[in-house]
Amino acid sequence: MTAAMMSRVLKSADCRITVIEPPGPRGIGVGEASIPSLVSLLKTLGANEVDMMQKCEATYKLGIQFCDWLRPGHNNWHPFGVCGARIDGRDLFPFWLAEHKRAESAKPYHGYSLHWAASLAGKSPHSFTKQSPITETLSYAFHFNAESLAGWLRDFALAGRVCEIVGSVANAAFDETGDVSSVVLSNGEVVSGDFFVDCSGFQSVLMHKALNDPFNDWGDHLLCDRAVAFKIPGRRVIPPYTKSQALSAGWMWHIPLAHHVGFGYVYSSKFITDEEAWSELQSATSNTAGENVTPRFLKMRVGRQSHFWNRNVLAIGLSAGFLEPLESSGIHLSQVGIEMFLKLFPQGSDWSPLRDHYNNQMATIYDEVRDFVQLHYGLSQRTDTPFWIAAREAEMSASLKRRLELYDDAGMLDQLQPQAFPETSYYHLLTGNDRLPRRASALALSIDSDQIQGILAAISHQNQQAMRDLPLHEEMLQRIHSPLAKAS
Repeated sequence: MTAAMMSRVLKSADCRITVIEPPGPRGIGVGEASIPSLVSLLKTLGANEVDMMQKCEATYKLGIQFCDWLRPGHNNWHPFGVCGARIDGRDLFPFWLAEHKRAESAKPYHGYSLHWAASLAGKSPHSFTKQSPITETLSYAFHFNAESLAGWLRDFALAGRVCEIVGSVANAAFDETGDVSSVVLSNGEVVSGDFFVDCSGFQSVLMHKALNDPFNDWGDHLLCDRAVAFKIPGRRVIPPYTKSQALSAGWMWHIPLAHHVGFGYVYSSKFITDEEAWSELQSATSNTAGENVTPRFLKMRVGRQSHFWNRNVLAIGLSAGFLEPLESSGIHLSQVGIEMFLKLFPQGSDWSPLRDHYNNQMATIYDEVRDFVQLHYGLSQRTDTPFWIAAREAEMSASLKRRLELYDDAGMLDQLQPQAFPETSYYHLLTGNDRLPRRASALALSIDSDQIQGILAAISHQNQQAMRDLPLHEEMLQRIHSPLAKAS
């Protein structure tokens, strides 16, 4: 991804980009999900969405369903996009809350989301004949095979005159200023450069090992440090959303691809063994026989580096930090890191102002994603297993505590800049877990109830109209993934 974006944005600059690609597979290949920013990435690259989907077994994603998180038997949703409509530039939430406080409307906040309605109805974000409100706002995402996406991006980068060396980085050499001057491969080959991007995953070969940049461990905030995953042949019905189901020591993902279904269990090794986790995952997916299924076990290093840009090294992806994939933030954080760096692309000799700004911005974003993911656990009311009790009681950051205090009082959110998630995402998460403010804002309460009811009714009507133009998800995928479509 880094090489593809750099080759596109810097195509007129006098730069030579070389990727050192280790041999072997690039990922676990059991299904991964994105958030809407990946649609913007395709536009930045000038890439064809259908081509990516065909090469990567991709399906559409309109949001996430959370099952059993608050308590067993309870479902809540995080749909993408604006919920209903913005009123005078403000989210629908304060107006919905005012009416809820006055009339205790039975319709939940997420009930005004077109993306939620389309998810339940199994609809595609695209219409066959015209733009939809979802595609007009680029507020949809994808499920895909991550190995295939890496290969697709590799081909895109190489077509953009990126060079590739197959090999593994063993260590680094430094110049007299302390910058990295070259890397040495395991076969002894030396590769020199002016600037280095560390995309080496959890190993963080340059940022952590060579530069000794400290790692901030978040194990006290987020307890899950393991995952086990597998995939099976696909099913006829392909839902346009990701499903996250709470299990005894973590949660299970359900990701529908075009020809497979990916399952995974993210769990805490303090509360369950690998063997027990694999057994529970099979039971939860009704795959108790385990035939023709190979589990993939992963150890996760949860936290982030102290710096994302240190000297002449930039860390992207897992080498910069990692959070469990609850909100599909991993690829998004990589993309944000690359985009921000390209805005600040260094020239001249003194990079320190750019570097400081970049590190501050990226730290803010990573820390907010940590808080947002932890909030899912902090809102849970489950007491049925030791894990859920410990996860709910884990220490929250000062910024998350402050944000919750403001929300609980009057529905306000302390929105940091830059922000990783829009305020609508917080409203979906909080209201979906039965967390409502004590009072509505005076501004919202000053609007006549009949006027708010009229707005809510108009939103529901507009959503119904939009739904009529959206085909079933399977119908759209059939058109994209059919042999005839691929041949053309």
